[in-house]
Amino acid sequence: MTEANTSVGGQKPAMKGWLKAVFILSVTLNLLVAGVVVGGFLATERHPPRPSAGDVTLGPLGDAFSREDRDAMRRAAERSGTDFSTMRKAFRADMDRLIAALSADPWDEAAVREELAGMRARTLRRMELGEQVMLDRLETMTPADRRAYAERLRERTERMDRRIGPPGDDRRMPPPPEE
Repeated sequence: MTEANTSVGGQKPAMKGWLKAVFILSVTLNLLVAGVVVGGFLATERHPPRPSAGDVTLGPLGDAFSREDRDAMRRAAERSGTDFSTMRKAFRADMDRLIAALSADPWDEAAVREELAGMRARTLRRMELGEQVMLDRLETMTPADRRAYAERLRERTERMDRRIGPPGDDRRMPPPPEE
């Protein structure tokens, strides 16, 4: 063994300063990445993305259905002739027309009213479709499945109350404009 590779007492030499700094930086970065991954996983577990039955959004009612139920409702809607791609294109066209009407100078209230009325009518049709698909699915469930669905719906409603406040709670509402 050469003298350059050993220190007093036959022990290995201490890590050089810059090598020690690189090592500490590497460990720190690895822990940071691990923390981000674990944190993202836990956040997704606690607050999963909002599901829908295709483009028939059911809000908290749809959230409480299992993935299998939502998939079955989407397939049922498609079998009934619902074309989600056409619905998305129509929504985009509605938004483009509304944006154009809002941007017009001079202000054309009649055009904005017309666009909003058309959007309302199409939204009501989507809601009616969603309601029918949901009722059809609930009808196929066993009483135990419906009770489990009702429990998940209760949990989601309570979670929403904690997030935005219970009905009648004005904490999140902006103050009325002063006259």
